[in-house]
Amino acid sequence: MKKWILIILLIILLIVGTSSIVYLKTIPTLKEYGKMEVERFNQLIISHCYFTSQSQFEELVIIERGENQEIELLDFDMVKVNQLASAIVMDIEQTYAALEEGTYIAKDESYYQRRLQNVAQTGIVSNIPIATLLHLPAISFFPVYVPVRYKHLSSVGSSVVKNIQNYGVNHVMVELSIEVHMNLTMIYPFFEQYHTQTIRIPILLEIFQGQVPLVYS
Repeated sequence: MKKWILIILLIILLIVGTSSIVYLKTIPTLKEYGKMEVERFNQLIISHCYFTSQSQFEELVIIERGENQEIELLDFDMVKVNQLASAIVMDIEQTYAALEEGTYIAKDESYYQRRLQNVAQTGIVSNIPIATLLHLPAISFFPVYVPVRYKHLSSVGSSVVKNIQNYGVNHVMVELSIEVHMNLTMIYPFFEQYHTQTIRIPILLEIFQGQVPLVYS
């Protein structure tokens, strides 16, 4: 009887040890696929986040001209710019809060809304080919996939990027973007990983007649 108990214990230890070695071998692949899936999902959310109308974009630029219609002052209305950045961040944070709490409900039948509701319920699922996961290209002809689930917790911030420069002959190009900074805690099976992603949202790109005022040179 004791002999069988020892054999069973040895088999269990062998299985646990082998599984642990295999899992440790797959961690780099899990991290790579997790980062790719999470960044792709973040890009999807940001591409559908809060925006304003074109008329509001144009109101972000302040231009004062002299008697000869030369630009004397060129600047941004930072109150409106910061309000826009805050609205974008708040919209993203609210979306993520609902996802992380599992309370997000699709607003329509579009792919985006269905994707968000699915992630809120199951997390981000990546189907990884078993040949890639185990680093065994010899078995790549077997169409076998392993579903791996990722969940991530995030904090969101933003910064404003401004660019004013001469463009062509007697023209000035004005560019305004908002960079969204996302600090992510990616939760894998049995471990966590921290990752930072920055996505730039172009807000305004306009060309005006005139030269950049000397104050910017």
